[in-house]
Amino acid sequence: MDIFEKLKIKDYKAFGYGLLIAGLIMIIFSVFSMYGVYTGATPPPSVIKMNSVTISLPTNPGMPPVQTELISGNDSSKLVNMGIWFALMTFVASAGGRIGSLGVQLIREIKVEVKRED
Repeated sequence: MDIFEKLKIKDYKAFGYGLLIAGLIMIIFSVFSMYGVYTGATPPPSVIKMNSVTISLPTNPGMPPVQTELISGNDSSKLVNMGIWFALMTFVASAGGRIGSLGVQLIREIKVEVKRED
């Protein structure tokens, strides 16, 4: 094995360590981000704004119907935005796992043994 082959192997390993670290950073970021949103430390990013869900309740004849709010718009928006944030952070963590796995494959040495059958 000459010097150029050794340099190529070291380059692959350095790139593999870089991918591994990038994947771990993505996973850690997504976990802490989800933890912060679900504990209430940070609000989820506002992607969707929903209106309140109301129904009209009948009253006595001649009286106008009473409007009752079932779910407030803020609560339903927060719930939907938390679901979207969960899906996005799950995607980021999954991508980090794939990138880290690729890095580990580049780091690992491949040893080939040839057995002769006589």
